[in-house]
Amino acid sequence: MPEILLHLLTPHHTNNHRARVLHLDALLFYVMAFAVFHVGIQWLHRSHPDILGFATDIRLDQLLADTNTKRTAAGLGTLKLNDTLSAAAAEKAKDMFAKNYWAHFSPDSKTPWDFITGAGYRYAIAGENLAKNFSTSQAVVDAWMASPTHRDNLLKPQYRDIGFAIVNGTLNGEETTLVVQMFGTTGSDLAQEAPKPIAVPAIAAEAPQTAVIESPGGGALLSFASSIWRPLVDVSAVTRTVTFLFVGFLLGVLAVDFWLVRQRRLVRLTGHTLGHLVFLGSILLVTEIMARGSIL
Repeated sequence: MPEILLHLLTPHHTNNHRARVLHLDALLFYVMAFAVFHVGIQWLHRSHPDILGFATDIRLDQLLADTNTKRTAAGLGTLKLNDTLSAAAAEKAKDMFAKNYWAHFSPDSKTPWDFITGAGYRYAIAGENLAKNFSTSQAVVDAWMASPTHRDNLLKPQYRDIGFAIVNGTLNGEETTLVVQMFGTTGSDLAQEAPKPIAVPAIAAEAPQTAVIESPGGGALLSFASSIWRPLVDVSAVTRTVTFLFVGFLLGVLAVDFWLVRQRRLVRLTGHTLGHLVFLGSILLVTEIMARGSIL
């Protein structure tokens, strides 16, 4: 093996018997390289979104089908798509972008039930689920089902109607796809009172911004029935691939380093194997968190 590879990848007398790529200064370089990579990816995405972007395929009909599949599996009746509830969901999504908030209640204390009644739906019982940063319809519904409170909402036996809005825009400086799901039932057989809302954490006040994706001819690009975008290269896929290749490479070097030290019975005054594992685990965790959608 060439001397340079021995120096870089294996314990050797030239690297204090630890692979050079595992030294502390090398790890600091990796952090800086990842920061530059992230900034570069974001710049390319903003400059050429048709080439490098976030692939999404979220459709109203698929959200409805997946929701009803979950209800059927639980022995419940299916929900009917209601245009009035969908209009309420669309107004809620537009309001979130216009006032730059991610919450069930708007900064001016407008509730989900205000949007529902404002659209003309006279509910006896109603509810709302929110999602953002997901790439597929199934991922949205699966995330709601994985959360006890959202699952309870989705599987509430009393609901009869449902509405959806799927809207692209920029929220808190982040390009995203918002999915608003609203449930309801009309009729005098249920108590005529608004359901008690679940408390949501307060969010720090920010200067309101209206930030939406512009269509080529100007104006907001608002699609309430679907969000389908297929760039040439998917940012999420590139980021994950690069991260996993990098972490896999370092784990391989770490395994070889550990094995050679045991084989040669080397005694090192300092050992950083645990530190390296924590470092690599942190990279994977951050990548996973950044790629994961959010629900509310």
